[in-house]
Amino acid sequence: AKVPGPDAHFLINPYGMMFDEITASSLVKIDLTGRKVMDSPYEINPAGFTIHSAIHEVREDAKCVIHLHTKATIAVASVKGGLKPWSQYSLFSLPSLSYHSYEGLAVDDNERKQLQDDLGDTNHMLLPNHGGLTLGPTVGDAFMRFYDLERACDIQMSLMQSGQEVIEIPEPIVKGIYEQA
Repeated sequence: AKVPGPDAHFLINPYGMMFDEITASSLVKIDLTGRKVMDSPYEINPAGFTIHSAIHEVREDAKCVIHLHTKATIAVASVKGGLKPWSQYSLFSLPSLSYHSYEGLAVDDNERKQLQDDLGDTNHMLLPNHGGLTLGPTVGDAFMRFYDLERACDIQMSLMQSGQEVIEIPEPIVKGIYEQA
Protein backbone atom coordinates (compact mmCIF):
# COMPACT_ATOMS: atom_id res chain seq x y z
CA ALA A 1 0.00 0.00 0.00
CA LYS A 2 1.29 3.46 -0.89
CA VAL A 3 2.02 5.79 1.99
CA PRO A 4 0.37 9.23 1.58
CA GLY A 5 2.77 12.06 0.94
CA PRO A 6 5.13 13.44 -1.68
CA ASP A 7 7.63 10.57 -1.47
CA ALA A 8 7.14 7.34 -3.41
CA HIS A 9 7.05 5.15 -0.30
CA PHE A 10 4.96 2.06 0.22
CA LEU A 11 4.39 -0.63 2.81
CA ILE A 12 5.22 -4.24 2.07
CA ASN A 13 4.87 -7.48 4.01
CA PRO A 14 7.92 -8.56 6.00
CA TYR A 15 9.73 -11.52 4.45
CA GLY A 16 9.00 -14.88 6.02
CA MET A 17 5.85 -13.98 7.96
CA MET A 18 2.53 -15.71 7.41
CA PHE A 19 -0.44 -13.43 6.74
CA ASP A 20 -1.95 -14.13 10.16
CA GLU A 21 1.32 -13.06 11.83
CA ILE A 22 1.56 -9.68 10.10
CA THR A 23 0.53 -6.58 12.02
CA ALA A 24 0.47 -2.94 10.98
CA SER A 25 3.68 -2.35 12.94
CA SER A 26 5.51 -5.21 11.21
CA LEU A 27 4.94 -3.83 7.71
CA VAL A 28 8.16 -2.51 6.16
CA LYS A 29 8.18 1.00 4.70
CA ILE A 30 10.38 1.19 1.59
CA ASP A 31 11.03 3.38 -1.43
CA LEU A 32 10.97 2.39 -5.10
CA THR A 33 14.56 1.16 -4.90
CA GLY A 34 13.78 -1.25 -2.05
CA ARG A 35 15.58 0.82 0.57
CA LYS A 36 13.98 0.80 4.01
CA VAL A 37 12.95 4.34 4.92
CA MET A 38 12.27 3.62 8.60
CA ASP A 39 13.80 1.25 11.13
CA SER A 40 12.55 -2.30 10.85
CA PRO A 41 14.03 -5.58 12.05
CA TYR A 42 12.41 -7.29 9.05
CA GLU A 43 13.69 -7.88 5.55
CA ILE A 44 11.54 -7.76 2.42
CA ASN A 45 10.90 -10.45 -0.18
CA PRO A 46 12.96 -9.58 -3.29
CA ALA A 47 10.34 -11.03 -5.65
CA GLY A 48 7.53 -9.20 -3.86
CA PHE A 49 9.53 -5.99 -4.10
CA THR A 50 10.09 -6.40 -7.85
CA ILE A 51 6.39 -6.87 -8.58
CA HIS A 52 5.00 -4.24 -6.22
CA SER A 53 7.56 -1.54 -6.94
CA ALA A 54 7.17 -1.98 -10.71
CA ILE A 55 3.46 -1.27 -10.42
CA HIS A 56 3.75 1.57 -7.88
CA GLU A 57 6.33 3.18 -10.15
CA VAL A 58 3.96 3.57 -13.11
CA ARG A 59 0.44 3.51 -11.67
CA GLU A 60 -0.30 6.56 -9.54
CA ASP A 61 -3.87 5.28 -9.10
CA ALA A 62 -2.60 2.04 -7.52
CA LYS A 63 -2.71 2.96 -3.85
CA CYS A 64 -2.78 -0.76 -3.03
CA VAL A 65 -1.47 -3.79 -4.92
CA ILE A 66 -2.41 -7.32 -3.85
CA HIS A 67 -0.51 -10.28 -5.26
CA LEU A 68 -1.28 -13.82 -4.10
CA HIS A 69 -0.45 -17.36 -5.16
CA THR A 70 -3.85 -18.98 -4.68
CA LYS A 71 -4.67 -22.40 -6.08
CA ALA A 72 -7.57 -21.09 -8.15
CA THR A 73 -5.74 -18.11 -9.71
CA ILE A 74 -2.67 -20.22 -10.52
CA ALA A 75 -4.86 -22.90 -12.10
CA VAL A 76 -6.96 -20.57 -14.28
CA ALA A 77 -3.97 -18.42 -15.22
CA SER A 78 -2.16 -21.56 -16.37
CA VAL A 79 -4.99 -22.97 -18.51
CA LYS A 80 -4.89 -22.01 -22.18
CA GLY A 81 -7.50 -19.31 -22.72
CA GLY A 82 -7.33 -18.13 -19.11
CA LEU A 83 -10.40 -16.70 -17.43
CA LYS A 84 -13.68 -17.40 -19.20
CA PRO A 85 -17.00 -15.51 -18.96
CA TRP A 86 -18.64 -18.36 -17.05
CA SER A 87 -19.91 -16.56 -13.94
CA GLN A 88 -20.98 -13.12 -12.81
CA TYR A 89 -17.77 -12.95 -10.76
CA SER A 90 -15.68 -13.31 -13.92
CA LEU A 91 -17.47 -10.31 -15.41
CA PHE A 92 -16.07 -8.03 -12.73
CA SER A 93 -12.50 -8.90 -13.85
CA LEU A 94 -12.61 -9.69 -17.57
CA PRO A 95 -12.95 -6.14 -19.02
CA SER A 96 -9.94 -5.00 -16.99
CA LEU A 97 -7.82 -8.18 -17.09
CA SER A 98 -4.29 -8.61 -18.37
CA TYR A 99 -1.75 -11.44 -18.34
CA HIS A 100 1.97 -11.54 -17.59
CA SER A 101 3.93 -14.60 -18.71
CA TYR A 102 6.05 -16.49 -16.20
CA GLU A 103 9.72 -15.49 -16.29
CA GLY A 104 10.91 -17.42 -13.23
CA LEU A 105 11.17 -15.93 -9.76
CA ALA A 106 10.47 -12.22 -10.08
CA VAL A 107 13.88 -11.10 -8.88
CA ASP A 108 15.25 -9.79 -12.19
CA ASP A 109 14.93 -6.03 -12.62
CA ASN A 110 14.56 -6.62 -16.37
CA GLU A 111 11.11 -8.13 -15.73
CA ARG A 112 9.81 -4.85 -14.33
CA LYS A 113 9.30 -3.17 -17.73
CA GLN A 114 7.50 -6.19 -19.20
CA LEU A 115 5.26 -6.41 -16.14
CA GLN A 116 4.43 -2.70 -16.44
CA ASP A 117 3.70 -3.02 -20.17
CA ASP A 118 1.55 -6.12 -19.68
CA LEU A 119 -0.45 -4.47 -16.88
CA GLY A 120 -1.10 -1.28 -18.83
CA ASP A 121 -4.20 0.38 -17.39
CA THR A 122 -5.88 -2.84 -16.19
CA ASN A 123 -6.74 -3.53 -12.56
CA HIS A 124 -6.66 -7.33 -12.62
CA MET A 125 -3.82 -9.56 -13.77
CA LEU A 126 -3.33 -13.29 -14.04
CA LEU A 127 0.22 -14.55 -14.03
CA PRO A 128 0.35 -18.04 -15.63
CA ASN A 129 2.06 -20.62 -13.44
CA HIS A 130 2.27 -17.99 -10.70
CA GLY A 131 -0.97 -16.44 -9.36
CA GLY A 132 -3.12 -13.34 -9.44
CA LEU A 133 -2.78 -9.62 -8.86
CA THR A 134 -5.17 -6.74 -8.36
CA LEU A 135 -4.79 -3.08 -7.61
CA GLY A 136 -7.05 -0.29 -6.54
CA PRO A 137 -7.38 3.25 -5.24
CA THR A 138 -7.92 1.85 -1.73
CA VAL A 139 -7.03 -1.32 0.15
CA GLY A 140 -10.73 -2.21 0.13
CA ASP A 141 -11.00 -1.83 -3.65
CA ALA A 142 -7.90 -3.94 -4.28
CA PHE A 143 -9.21 -6.56 -1.85
CA MET A 144 -12.67 -6.73 -3.47
CA ARG A 145 -11.09 -7.02 -6.91
CA PHE A 146 -8.99 -9.94 -5.73
CA TYR A 147 -11.96 -11.51 -3.97
CA ASP A 148 -13.99 -11.36 -7.20
CA LEU A 149 -11.05 -12.68 -9.26
CA GLU A 150 -10.49 -15.55 -6.83
CA ARG A 151 -14.19 -16.45 -6.82
CA ALA A 152 -14.30 -16.36 -10.64
CA CYS A 153 -11.28 -18.67 -10.86
CA ASP A 154 -12.65 -21.02 -8.20
CA ILE A 155 -16.01 -21.26 -9.99
CA GLN A 156 -14.31 -21.81 -13.33
CA MET A 157 -12.24 -24.68 -11.93
CA SER A 158 -15.38 -26.27 -10.47
CA LEU A 159 -17.16 -25.98 -13.81
CA MET A 160 -14.17 -27.46 -15.65
CA GLN A 161 -14.09 -30.39 -13.24
CA SER A 162 -17.80 -31.04 -13.78
CA GLY A 163 -17.14 -32.29 -17.29
CA GLN A 164 -20.37 -30.63 -18.42
CA GLU A 165 -20.81 -28.12 -21.22
CA VAL A 166 -20.67 -24.59 -19.79
CA ILE A 167 -23.03 -21.77 -20.74
CA GLU A 168 -20.84 -18.82 -21.70
CA ILE A 169 -22.03 -15.27 -21.02
CA PRO A 170 -22.30 -13.27 -24.29
CA GLU A 171 -19.72 -10.51 -24.91
CA PRO A 172 -22.20 -7.57 -24.85
CA ILE A 173 -23.28 -8.59 -21.35
CA VAL A 174 -19.63 -8.91 -20.26
CA LYS A 175 -18.98 -5.29 -21.24
CA GLY A 176 -22.25 -4.03 -19.77
CA ILE A 177 -21.80 -5.66 -16.34
CA TYR A 178 -18.39 -4.06 -15.81
CA GLU A 179 -19.81 -0.62 -16.52
CA GLN A 180 -22.78 -1.28 -14.20
CA ALA A 181 -20.55 -2.48 -11.36
